[in-house]
Amino acid sequence: MSKLKKEGRNNTVILLTLADMFTWGPFLIISALSGIYLSQKLGVEAIKFVGIGTSIYFFTRSLFQIPMGYLTDKIKGDKDEILLLATGVILMGLPYTLYPNIVTPSHYYILQFIFGIGACLNVTNWRKLFATNIDSGIEGTQYAFYETIISLSTAVISLLVGGLANLGEVYFDVVMVVSGILMMLGCIWVLMIHSVKQRKTNINNLKK
Repeated sequence: MSKLKKEGRNNTVILLTLADMFTWGPFLIISALSGIYLSQKLGVEAIKFVGIGTSIYFFTRSLFQIPMGYLTDKIKGDKDEILLLATGVILMGLPYTLYPNIVTPSHYYILQFIFGIGACLNVTNWRKLFATNIDSGIEGTQYAFYETIISLSTAVISLLVGGLANLGEVYFDVVMVVSGILMMLGCIWVLMIHSVKQRKTNINNLKK
């Protein structure tokens, strides 16, 4: 902990922020565009399909959320949270790389189910890691740092994605695939948390 204070930064919080920047930054804009995208794929009833798909996503996410939290609370240390979070990031990005292959509503529903599993793994474990590694006394500053980075990155990504998607259907496919890949790359930052030996969750576990 003293090393973190001397360096003036919390590397775990920084890595978790970067992971969310890659994961949720692209998602916020492509989720807004998905209705337009799917209308090109599935026709005029796309709005109904998006409603059903969104319901599948949130139902799946809610179904596994509590068991996930219970499981990670039972396992000592933070390696399980890190690995599950990295898996969740990959599962969140993967469906968007497959969006160009959507032909029927059922394809979309399956991808929304996968996304729901990924979000469940992501949200529970990210929040637990962030909450347990944040520095006492400067919580507000670190949460503000996180929100600032996420907001700025989302603003930039939105401009880029919106501009490319407006160029035509072919570019729309590229936007979806690239966004999915970008989201999955967020797992790199998550796995790098293992290299932060002075993270609070690691130190507290070693003391036990």
